[in-house]
Amino acid sequence: MKDALWIDELIEDKRICSYYQPIVSIDHERVHIVGHEILSRGLEEDGSIIPPFKMFEAAQIRNKTFALDRACRLEAVKNASIIDRQLIFINFIPTAIYNPEHCLASTFALIQELNIKPEQIVFEVIETEDVQGIEHLKNILNYYRSHGFKYALDDVGVGYNTLKRLLEVEPDVVKLAFEFTNGVSKNEKQKKVAQEMLAITHKMGAKALAEGVETEEDLKCLIEMGYDLFQGYYFAKPHPTPVKEIHSIYV
Repeated sequence: MKDALWIDELIEDKRICSYYQPIVSIDHERVHIVGHEILSRGLEEDGSIIPPFKMFEAAQIRNKTFALDRACRLEAVKNASIIDRQLIFINFIPTAIYNPEHCLASTFALIQELNIKPEQIVFEVIETEDVQGIEHLKNILNYYRSHGFKYALDDVGVGYNTLKRLLEVEPDVVKLAFEFTNGVSKNEKQKKVAQEMLAITHKMGAKALAEGVETEEDLKCLIEMGYDLFQGYYFAKPHPTPVKEIHSIYV
């Protein structure tokens, strides 16, 4: 418990920064940036980076998951104001939100203060595998949508049996997990999951996003399947400032 005390100070001092990773579409072999996922990183007192998994592990030990999730969300919104007209993907942990009207009030107030258009924001459900109460998740997401925001499901495909249950929440975007994207061009089991997820996603009118794209072979495979959006090191790693342009690297 004492070993994780540092997370209390990090949250109190707001030592959190944002990195940006582009989300792209591909049209006639041209890469178009349609949005950015804003990823949170912790900062040591000397300015060195603390990875998110380490922050949230410590927060869980200290029972500070809600406080850290809120701090990361607010920092992401603050740093989203430099993104003009494109989509802004912001993560949140549904189990950290016990009452959306209360817990999200500060988030919505900051979005209004910064004059960010609600339709630009895509709130991204992380840790989908830990979502036990589907009604609680629906309640949060309905609250988001009633205020004009979009939402996405992250890491879908991991624990594939839960996919159809999670899709009851009717997301705007569904993200195929890295485990199924990376190497999909050479693995029939991954390809099957990717195809099934794509079919369900399109059937309900949502966009299918493949994250973790790292090779041209996998990208071509996912394009041929019919995926709408892409994200991964093949295009750009997370960066302290948003990438403005990606030259045509797809052949």
